[in-house]
Amino acid sequence: MKRFIIKTAFFCIPLALPVVLFVIIDPFMIFFNNKGKIKLTKDYNISYNRDFQSTELLLNNLEKMKYNSFIMGNSRSFFYDIESWENYTNGVGFHFNASSESLFGIERKLKFLISKDIKIKNALIVLDYKTLSKTNNSSGHLYIKHPLVSGESSFYFYKEMFKGFFPRPIVAYTDLFLTNERKPYMDKFGIRENVWKIDLISNQLSYFQYDSIIKNDIQRYYKDRESIFYPRDSIQIYSNAIIGSKQKKLLLNIMSIFSSQKTNYRIIINPLYNQEKINIVDLNYLNDLFGEDYVFDFSGINKFTNDCQNYYEASHYRPHVAREILEIIYE
Repeated sequence: MKRFIIKTAFFCIPLALPVVLFVIIDPFMIFFNNKGKIKLTKDYNISYNRDFQSTELLLNNLEKMKYNSFIMGNSRSFFYDIESWENYTNGVGFHFNASSESLFGIERKLKFLISKDIKIKNALIVLDYKTLSKTNNSSGHLYIKHPLVSGESSFYFYKEMFKGFFPRPIVAYTDLFLTNERKPYMDKFGIRENVWKIDLISNQLSYFQYDSIIKNDIQRYYKDRESIFYPRDSIQIYSNAIIGSKQKKLLLNIMSIFSSQKTNYRIIINPLYNQEKINIVDLNYLNDLFGEDYVFDFSGINKFTNDCQNYYEASHYRPHVAREILEIIYE
């Protein structure tokens, strides 16, 4: 029996070591980050789970800030400036968004706010085809929802987070933990050059490094990135219809919450560089449900999407576009 216990211990120790390192290093700030403080350094950024960080930051600041206005959407919603938005809403704003946000995530976040007795005075919902296509909890350490938001298993959440640390990334994160020095090989594991900042009150994200380059030499910025901004077809293309029974259920729940809360809401369809227009069937459904005066479609070929200088790269439009959109939708 003693020999069996010793053998079992020798077998288990190597398996347990990655888990112990995961907890000690806490690479994604999920164990010792209960105050919601996102680790910022001068030398590097770590790709965190934006959903988890947003939720923790909200809970940490809630008593002090009394948030009542929320911007929700994927990473394209990051650049809607809270201060500019508050000029139209007279609310206390918070970016309650996530990377690769889903319709599931938006609906669950609204339910989460209600469960915390938070008044939803204003809501800005930023959508596109990808957002509408996702009706279940996301997988992967960058995208899975905070358990308090999803209402699903904490074990599943931590398992997905651990998969972002082990096996291959464990060397990079352990190296960073021991040396506090970012090395080029770490890029592929989400340890990258410092390009963004986060406001720890509003959860506002800014690409300060890119903004600085553009301000100093805008022509050079886009010249260096010519290969990113691929040519588009002059003929308008449309996405496939995506709103089915699952989407309708989630969208109806969202509208029900807005109605019960008497929320001043706006729905934005993103102006994407690919210039793909939302399917007319989907747009008609959104118009019928939320009202044509509250749904604003900026997809397809238009003045925003025609100019590459409205984008950081082919995925994210810049803050000046978001400001102009706010002007239009609250005109």
